[in-house]
Amino acid sequence: MIEVIGGGLILVGIAYAENRGWVDKEKVSFVLNVGMQAGICASMFYLMHKLSILFL
Repeated sequence: MIEVIGGGLILVGIAYAENRGWVDKEKVSFVLNVGMQAGICASMFYLMHKLSILFL
């Protein structure tokens, strides 16, 4: 629960900083894409790890 709230606050903070002109839009887009891809890869690795434990 805390992780979801923290992630939401980070995204809101990034959007606020982008609207205020504190950060470059291209850099924000790159960081968000890399972060999403890393999260997807980590969750898939965790799923495969749990499945291998379950079936082996």
